[in-house]
Amino acid sequence: MKSLFLSEKIYVLILAGGTGTRMGSEIPKQFLEFSNEPILIHTLKKFQSWKKQKQIVLVSHPEFISETESICSPFLENQDCIIEGGETRHGSMLRGLSALTIQSEDILLIHDAARPFVLLKELDLLCENIRENGISTLASRTSETVLEESNGKTSSFLDREHIWFMKTPQGIRGDILKELLTLPTDPIPTDLCSWALTAGKNLPS
Repeated sequence: MKSLFLSEKIYVLILAGGTGTRMGSEIPKQFLEFSNEPILIHTLKKFQSWKKQKQIVLVSHPEFISETESICSPFLENQDCIIEGGETRHGSMLRGLSALTIQSEDILLIHDAARPFVLLKELDLLCENIRENGISTLASRTSETVLEESNGKTSSFLDREHIWFMKTPQGIRGDILKELLTLPTDPIPTDLCSWALTAGKNLPS
């Protein structure tokens, strides 16, 4: 699909705010090594290999900002940067946005640092969907049986034909983002798509 916005820019926020608490690990997941390199570096290299004009902002937990700068700075381009995140995922996203000047036609992608296996063709398709629909995300279906629990008991089987597992990157067009930023956030959204849905936006199916 040919872009309707020929002057668009692509911005990528890589959120590296994990502390290892949920995994019960002293080492945050993004710093665990895979094939002799931290997962974070694999993720960063994947986006650097994507042959698009883009700016990357790496958002780090304040406790690990020095380590993040030490291992990632050699892999950043001149326009890229590393900044400290906030207390929540949403807060970290807003911190990342504060480092950018996003126009209405631009595209913002938000990705988890601990997910290095995104495919370049998925990034291309995601951007096409964002251009057309304003907001989009990578997602996958399941072949497993899905049960719903209520009060400690199985209450029903869910129709997996209507179940999607959200992934990242999630992305949004600049004009939609500007609109979201004018709206109250209560409760605090857990990710970009929940923020948009709470604001009444639809995700393309």
